[in-house]
Amino acid sequence: MSERPRRRPSVRGEAPTETLPMLGTLRGTPYRDPRVTRAVAEEHAVAEVIDVCLRVGELMLRSGAGAPSVEAATTAVAVAGGLEDMDVDLTMQSLHIQARTPSGSTVSRLRVVRAPQMDFARLAAVHSLVDDLVSGEVSIDQARGRLQEIRRAPRMWAKWIVTLGQGGVAAGVAMVLGAGWVGVLVALLTAVVVDRVLRALAAINLPDFYTGAIGGAVATTVAFIAYVLGRMDWFPMSPADFAYVVAGGIVMLLPSRTITSAMEDIIGGYPVTGTARLVAVLLHSFGLIVGVATALTACLAAVDAAGIILMPPDVGRLAWATSSPQMVFIGSAVVGLAGAVTLQAGRRMLLPAAALGVVAVALASYLTQVGMGRVTSTGIAAVALGFGARLVALRMDSPPITLGIPASFGLMPGLSIFIGLFHLTVPDGAGWQGSPTQGWASVLTALGVILAIATGVTLGEVLAAPLDSPVNQRRRLSGYREQRDEALGDRAVIEQPRSREGLTPEVTES
Repeated sequence: MSERPRRRPSVRGEAPTETLPMLGTLRGTPYRDPRVTRAVAEEHAVAEVIDVCLRVGELMLRSGAGAPSVEAATTAVAVAGGLEDMDVDLTMQSLHIQARTPSGSTVSRLRVVRAPQMDFARLAAVHSLVDDLVSGEVSIDQARGRLQEIRRAPRMWAKWIVTLGQGGVAAGVAMVLGAGWVGVLVALLTAVVVDRVLRALAAINLPDFYTGAIGGAVATTVAFIAYVLGRMDWFPMSPADFAYVVAGGIVMLLPSRTITSAMEDIIGGYPVTGTARLVAVLLHSFGLIVGVATALTACLAAVDAAGIILMPPDVGRLAWATSSPQMVFIGSAVVGLAGAVTLQAGRRMLLPAAALGVVAVALASYLTQVGMGRVTSTGIAAVALGFGARLVALRMDSPPITLGIPASFGLMPGLSIFIGLFHLTVPDGAGWQGSPTQGWASVLTALGVILAIATGVTLGEVLAAPLDSPVNQRRRLSGYREQRDEALGDRAVIEQPRSREGLTPEVTES
């Protein structure tokens, strides 16, 4: 057997990197290995496919999807529609698609997305449609009709249910932190009042900075009034309950979805869109901090002028998840379920979101108790959460964020933000001594926790991508059944249940 010729050493570099083909961009996404459902040769056919791509991308952006998910979905639709050369450019508020026909002409379309609102049920419906289109179960023309139905469908939950969901998030956070039953009820009431006030102000279209400031001020003021009434023996409410109620209001007001979207865009290769989202998050969060700090200072000045003596919360002894294990589990489940309602998730996603919220909070609490740092333990819990969210959501025909985002609400550092603002804003006197050094340390810890949650959830989804094979097998099996039905023609087909592996269907012809 002849020996292999040796390669001569060379100083010449490798070939230049070519543009990644459209199928290559779908690697690692839920839409990998699409089936081409049509051959596109005419300009009007290309325009029809681009129109469907734009409608899909617009609905996803409007419903809260990140830039990588939107590009993956539009690319999958284009490949399934027969396009071979297409460019996608998207920002927070616009989507531009340009494609070239085999004859060499160019078709370009632009769609502007206005007034985005979180609507995870609608996002799941679009994801299901794209999955059906990629698997070959529906055609481009059928997809256009289904998109119209998805666009016109009413939102999953009524406004009053969403308001109760906001209250459930705040009450669940207070429960996890260790508040008594009065504190939990006050947190629920505070969140409901804040939501009503912000809905009343929505008519004047205030920017996010002002809505965050007003929401933080209202939440702190209502909690402080309840604390004063409690100290006047109207009902039992401790200083720690006051801190827990404010922390629940802060978590309810934090732009959790935008934070995760910003990290997802930056990590996924969209620095411009991610930076824009991050700036929006910082501006909203800064407004929230200003509102809480201003309200806390004003309330302390008011009680001091009225001669009311209040015991300050012992912020040095407050900790995260100090309640009993049973209450931590119940509270985190309430947060996950209520958070899914506030994001307009589908009914069948409520219990999985609650279960994942329990797992994430329990894991973070355990790691903190064994001596691991708060940021590290939260980051590990967020990775596990993102992994589980993708593993479960795709098998429920829904994108991972519909579970990952609401389940992460229980990890948000509302108490750390309150403690930091307490140290930075309270005046000295009557036992309300602040420490700027501890305040800044607490605020930076809260920032680290928020970034750990956002990056951890994204990393968990990436790590779970190789386990998408059962979903892809189901898609290929669906394509097989369609080809089989076409081959059988008009003959009736009675399908037996799939085998456990879901690979080989049994067919009986009649």
